[in-house]
Amino acid sequence: MIKPSCYSCRKRFEPAELRLHYSKNYCQPCGVGLFGDDYARFPEKPSPTTRRNLAVHLAVLVLGAAAFWLWFQP
Repeated sequence: MIKPSCYSCRKRFEPAELRLHYSKNYCQPCGVGLFGDDYARFPEKPSPTTRRNLAVHLAVLVLGAAAFWLWFQP
């Protein structure tokens, strides 16, 4: 599994070590440095689940099949 990175320092972390702020991931040192005490109130980044991974793969498969079908239509 690919580890997500901090938006500020670009280092890779486990999802539980990052927090979300306006859909961007921040690690502890960067978050505290940028936002101070407010950093503790940001929600943690959720870990990807098997169900979510299967849903994404299925969506890509369906879109790929539709594109393939449209490509070869006369």
